[in-house]
Amino acid sequence: MIPAMDSGWMDGTCRATAPLALVLAAVLSASPGAALGQTDDEPSLRELKEHVDRLEQENTKLHTRLSELEAKESGQWLTEERAREIRTLVSDVLADSDERASYLQDGAMAGWSDHFFLASPDGRFKLQLEGQLQFRWIYNYLDSNFAAQGPVDKHVHGFENTRTRLTFRGHVFNRDMQYLVRFGVGRGDAFTPATAAMFAVKDSSVVLRDAWIRYNFGNDWSIRAGQFKLPYNREELVPSSHQLLVERSLVNENMNLSRGQGVELTYAGETNKLSVMLSDGAIDNLGGFGSVVGAQGPSALPFTVALNADVEWAITGRYEMLLAGDWRQFADLTSQPGEAFGAMLGLAGHAQQLESGRPGQRSEHEYYTGTIDLSLEFGGASLFGAFMYAYADGGFGITTVYGGVMQGSVYFAPKLEGFLRFEYGWWSADFQAPSLTAFTFGTNYYLDGHDLKWTTDLSVGVSVIESFWDSELAGFRAGARGSEPQVVFRTQFQLLF
Repeated sequence: MIPAMDSGWMDGTCRATAPLALVLAAVLSASPGAALGQTDDEPSLRELKEHVDRLEQENTKLHTRLSELEAKESGQWLTEERAREIRTLVSDVLADSDERASYLQDGAMAGWSDHFFLASPDGRFKLQLEGQLQFRWIYNYLDSNFAAQGPVDKHVHGFENTRTRLTFRGHVFNRDMQYLVRFGVGRGDAFTPATAAMFAVKDSSVVLRDAWIRYNFGNDWSIRAGQFKLPYNREELVPSSHQLLVERSLVNENMNLSRGQGVELTYAGETNKLSVMLSDGAIDNLGGFGSVVGAQGPSALPFTVALNADVEWAITGRYEMLLAGDWRQFADLTSQPGEAFGAMLGLAGHAQQLESGRPGQRSEHEYYTGTIDLSLEFGGASLFGAFMYAYADGGFGITTVYGGVMQGSVYFAPKLEGFLRFEYGWWSADFQAPSLTAFTFGTNYYLDGHDLKWTTDLSVGVSVIESFWDSELAGFRAGARGSEPQVVFRTQFQLLF
């Protein structure tokens, strides 16, 4: 197919050829040689005239052919295939224009590129706004009229605004100097039941969850300082907005390290990541009350001060090995259809020594934890397994806790995903503590990925869920022995912007 061109120009050129040839022939026939009787040039002039005539005929044929092609092109250019190409082109142009910023009067830029942002024209400064809303309905059934705290209703249900968060992130001076500040309001933002009760943190309180500054040195090295999650277990490190189920597991809620204040050095290469953090210590929530720090209060709340008598030293480290796939695949706990196979292995450990500060108690306590996890993604299906261990020599004696989680998912349709989780945990302590056995299954409906998601699941606590393993954030109450099974139904709508 001949590309579209300016047919008017071609048409005018072809029509002008014949008169030009006649003029040229007339000029040649009236040349000085002819006037002087130089008849030996007459054959050459006739040949030239014949050549011009042939050119005129060829031009006429070319003009006719061009007209035919032009007519054919004008009748077929808007085929279905071309229409699709045009729609794709228009969509690409509009998407590109969305990502580009609109200039404000002072020269700054503002726009939308995954999130709302403000930026300087030279790119040295950027502020990005992010938001999260989680609204859920929970039903809890306890097979007894008695719970740990006394008589209770077997059936309890209600709505709650679990998480409402605002995050400000970006960079200053250059793209390597990054920052983040995150605030939270809701029951999911009181850190742990122990910290909430001890410091009277209400569900409606505004809590500073994260506040840090990070500098990228280059060559895959960076340093971060401030308040953020300790680099420990993967289930806790994946944001609540990118979880597979409505809420994290009971094992995680009772054995994760939550947040701390300190300095973290990170190496992030193509296939290996390593983070090491020196901090004020972890927020222990073993048993829902803190087997280590329960004797002297949490050691790393967001409003602690540097000279509090608590942790003498604390160090946390996490190593991840990318066995297959891309790091971006493991930003959540699901695997979207069409993704390449991915595999990642994680190892982490934490150690800290604390001071009690209470008369009649030993002055030093020790707390050691370790975890290993494996994540597999199959492009429409996923598997995740983790095992955690904790040793606490604290105000409640020597305690050893073990916990394991295994969960998987599969897509039944492009936007519909089913999942299943099993968890088991047990205590070895100076006092009697029950084990944990629970499983959960449900579905995710992704209206627009994680940005707009509806999650529904059903959990069953096969063993008694006493105060050693309960989590009201996850919808489980502390039941008395003989109250098993405990059933929890949860449905949640999430919006991210």
